[in-house]
This record gives sequence, C-alpha cells and structure tokens, in this order.
Amino acid sequence: MGALKPRKKFVTNSEPDRLDEIYRTAAEIIVEKGFDATSMNEIADAVGMTKAGIYHYIPGKKDLLYALMSYAMDHLDAQVVQPAREIPNADDRLRFIIQRHARLITGERGNKRNGFLSILTDELAGLTLTHRRKIIERKREYLNLVRETLDQLKREGRLADLDTTVCAFSIFGTVMWLARWYRPSGPLVGEKIADEITKIVVSGMFKS
Repeated sequence: MGALKPRKKFVTNSEPDRLDEIYRTAAEIIVEKGFDATSMNEIADAVGMTKAGIYHYIPGKKDLLYALMSYAMDHLDAQVVQPAREIPNADDRLRFIIQRHARLITGERGNKRNGFLSILTDELAGLTLTHRRKIIERKREYLNLVRETLDQLKREGRLADLDTTVCAFSIFGTVMWLARWYRPSGPLVGEKIADEITKIVVSGMFKS
C-alpha cells in the first residue's frame, strides 16, 4: 500500500476524546496496513503522542485490538441489535438488520467506511485466546438474533424450505464480508449496496 497520509494531531485535553482519537486513528491504520504490520510507535506518532503516552491509555497492542473490537461490537449492539429486537415484524426486522449493518460498514458520512467494523472481519486472529472467545461469543449473540428472525419467518410460512442455521450464517457472512471488499472510492454507495444485499436475501430465501 502507499504511504499513509498525515493525520490530525490532538487539539483537546479531554481524556475521553483523546482515547477515542487513539481508537479511531489506530483502526484507520490497521485497516490500511493490517494488524501485524502496525506498530504502537506508528499509532503514537499519528496522534501526536509518545509511545509511553499511548501506554498510559492502552496496556499493549493486543489489548488495543481487543478494545477496538469491543468498541465495534458495542456499536453494532447499539445501532443494529437492540433496535432490531424492538421490531415485532420479522420481515421488517431482517431487512433492518441487513440495511443498517451494511450502511454502518460503508459509512454514512463522507462515504468513509467504518474501520472498527472492518477490523471485526479481518483481525480476529490477532487477539489472545481469551479475548477471541469473548468477541466470538458476542458475534454469536448477533447471529442468533438473525436465526431467531428466520425461525419466526419460517413459522409464518414466509421462508422457503431452507435450514435457518445455514441461512443465518449466509446472511451474517455476506454482511460481515462487505467490510473486506467494499471500497469507498468505488462506484457503489452504501445505500445501493444495502438494497442489493437485501434483494439477494429476499429473492433467495423467501417464498415467492
């Protein structure tokens, strides 16, 4: 990849703002270069701090990765999972999950993709075993919501003669994988991608 563009230095003494800036900058670098190729020195330089200053907030590189993934899962929970649970209609719920998650990945402001959600797909192997299990468990809770929604659709006679576990993994994988192939500079915008993925799911899994 090409050289990284200089990033804006800190302009605030607020502790929460500074930690948020560390997270966002680290996510941006990791998405561009990969976790293994990213150093704590590089993150510190990008946010205008010393390496020792970074360690004041983050114990180590693997802890940083876990914090980023936990942040991403918190974001998904707040923006997708919890609102979806409030939707009684299974059809509407499934469409909301797909559309909302896809738009979070592709970005809703300035067409800039969400680095945190991209890391969820690409960098799971960089976690410690304990942290990996925790993130996988949180992903499983999300997957179960999709499967429960499909089970409801099947009971209502809306779903084709398909296994709901296979369908849930297929939907989950399709949406999560968007973080791997989506390019902000490409011709497709987030809303269009979300609509297309929804059409694929509905045409392939729902009864006509």
